[in-house]
Amino acid sequence: MWLLRGFLKSIRGRSILTFVVMMGVFPLYQVAAQSIDLGFRESFAFEDDPSVDFQLPSEADPQSLDQLSEEGGQQSSVPSFAPTIRQQLAGVSRGGRAARFSQRVEAASRLSGSSGGVIADEGVFDGETEQDRPDGFRLGSLRLTPSFDAGLGWADNAEQAKGGRPDGFYSVDAAVGVTSDWDRHELGLELRGSLRAFFREPDNNQPVATAGGNLRFDLGELTTAELDGAYSFSREERSSAENEAATGRTNPVQGMSGRFSFSRQVALVQLRGGLGVERTAYGGRESGAQPRDNNVFDATLRTSFDNGAMFEPYLEGGFLYRKYDESCHGEPSCIDRTSRGYLVKTGLTVDRGPKLRGEFGVGYRAEYLNDNRLDALQGLVFDGAFVWSPTRRDTVTVSGATSFAGTNIDGASGSILYAGDVRYARQFTADLVGDVQLGYTYRTYQGIDLVEHEGTGSLGLAWAFSKDAALLSRYTFQAFGSSSSDSSYTSSLIEAGLRIRR
Repeated sequence: MWLLRGFLKSIRGRSILTFVVMMGVFPLYQVAAQSIDLGFRESFAFEDDPSVDFQLPSEADPQSLDQLSEEGGQQSSVPSFAPTIRQQLAGVSRGGRAARFSQRVEAASRLSGSSGGVIADEGVFDGETEQDRPDGFRLGSLRLTPSFDAGLGWADNAEQAKGGRPDGFYSVDAAVGVTSDWDRHELGLELRGSLRAFFREPDNNQPVATAGGNLRFDLGELTTAELDGAYSFSREERSSAENEAATGRTNPVQGMSGRFSFSRQVALVQLRGGLGVERTAYGGRESGAQPRDNNVFDATLRTSFDNGAMFEPYLEGGFLYRKYDESCHGEPSCIDRTSRGYLVKTGLTVDRGPKLRGEFGVGYRAEYLNDNRLDALQGLVFDGAFVWSPTRRDTVTVSGATSFAGTNIDGASGSILYAGDVRYARQFTADLVGDVQLGYTYRTYQGIDLVEHEGTGSLGLAWAFSKDAALLSRYTFQAFGSSSSDSSYTSSLIEAGLRIRR
């Protein structure tokens, strides 16, 4: 609780100051737009000419949204691939960029059977600026949407560790999305890579790469099949209890997953079965440590009741098997961490149209290890996300996810990570967007007295000054705490840059 109180006190003071500074940059953007003839003055024409009545659509005037769409102000983008809520909250390290607000909206809306494109068509703000909303390139029946970000920044704790030193950095982020335009079936892919490179100490550099895809087969009006895959690369956090590198670069972590699912509607009941595999591999480990590389196989079955009401209950259960790459072969000093377990979960899917959509579930998961010297890895499971749109210019997302991970720490059978955040996006004008994010994670290790928790806060602004480009700025604060006193730290980071997308 000391971390939560300290985090809220610190972020309140720093965030107010930073938000005032960032908002002060907006008039400078406006002056530049009016003084330089680059063909984007019309973005702020309503400020120059008071007779121009710029108004965003209101709840009382539904027709205004359609008019704005026809004029190009509120465009409806093609739904793109978005990582799942669990992947967005717990899939990459603290050095990686958070998922875009539009990806959080899309992933949350898909939980209720909707898509990001449907949300945009219904007037729900997805956090994107309008003038540079990507159209992409046509490649047959596929659409490619590339983007590139570059910027500079400063961090007061580049190591993200206790006693870390300040350092400046440059960052690059490149991504390309692929979406299908088919009458039946659907394909979505995304490749993304980013690097935050520090000037003084390259060992603190934070490379992150992700790839994901989804292929849906429409086998009939009531039957679908899906293939999902994901890959991620990052480096372990220096303050993590799992980190084995005392100096130099921390160990790389790779995650790979794949899933096949089959869904069938039978009267008012929808059945969905799935088979999945998830692999975690660690590089650069020290010779004295037992390897942590492992695979998790699972089989699940979900039953939901679609009675046409706004609340749709569901029940989900499954079995899982975790296998480590290293086998003990009867060696007394070796700990056999292979485990078998189960998962049960129940919850509700909510669909109140564009105003409120999402899903929430609670359950229990347990893994029983082969080695009797280790406790079972078990605990409560909380998963879900909601999208709430109080007005056409404001959107709020609330998300939570639970993740189980293996470990090679002596006496520990694994760890459970609970992650959640609240995000709010505001459309000040069609081409000026701001967002606020508050997040909290809690990791507990089973079998030993070790807990890690972290609070984060973020403020961001994006201003689209032309059809293909926007200026970005963001401030992020982190407060990390651990029952190991040598690991706690706080960090502030501010960055600004240019985004180009097509």
